[in-house]
Amino acid sequence: MTKGTELIPLYSSSQGNSTLIKVNGINILIDCGKSCKMITEALMSVGVYPDDVSAIFLTHGHSDHIQGVTVFSKRYHTPVYATQGTMKKVGEVNTQVNVISESEIVSFKDDGFEVWAFPTPHDIDGSVIYKVRNLETKKDVCVMTDLGQFTPAMRGFSRGAAAVLLESNYDRQMLQDGPYPYPLKMRICSGHGHISNDICHEAAEYLIREGTKKIMLGHLSPMNNTEEIAEETFVTYMNGRDLARGKDYELKIASKTCPTEGFTV
Repeated sequence: MTKGTELIPLYSSSQGNSTLIKVNGINILIDCGKSCKMITEALMSVGVYPDDVSAIFLTHGHSDHIQGVTVFSKRYHTPVYATQGTMKKVGEVNTQVNVISESEIVSFKDDGFEVWAFPTPHDIDGSVIYKVRNLETKKDVCVMTDLGQFTPAMRGFSRGAAAVLLESNYDRQMLQDGPYPYPLKMRICSGHGHISNDICHEAAEYLIREGTKKIMLGHLSPMNNTEEIAEETFVTYMNGRDLARGKDYELKIASKTCPTEGFTV
């Protein structure tokens, strides 16, 4: 068995999300929010055949997280794991479906890992985040987007993770000044939509101080954020708290349009 875990974002934005987790030689996807063709191309570009994906875990039923799952799972006979609320949005899937609770631990004991689900206040029924726990190395990685808030319970769930893909969806000023209609702006920052760069910084500071050394900023809005703003404001915030990039943490930005070099733990 190949021991270790890799977290590799294939796509990460409001226009489509999918993250590859390679754990002890087994490949799983968190979300399938691009077309089957695009997911397949992304996997192949990082050296993974789509037939070798052992499972797809869905976070929730918005289209940017489930768009390609029906075709992909049918074509490659990939089992799907999702909450009941999410499966209602997906509809009928011509493959093995495993309905999980919002706080379930799915064990892949023979492969040496577990996948933990945890509920979020995002504004759709059945929304969860995931933690993949490697039972061989005793290290966790988390995929945490579409949060709405970074709650005290989420702190406990993600505490001590070795690597985290963390939502940094919008810059407050860009959202305020941008072209979105007022109701959509209010939905995004309501506590049931997405988290801002500012909230991301506070969450990341907590994680870093609790032992997380690898942070990947993800789910950046194409309209209300940029990679440059997300990165610059993150580093500036951490510098002001005596946390230095390269010493206290590693930082990467997940691309909206192509696979990003991931983290290995």
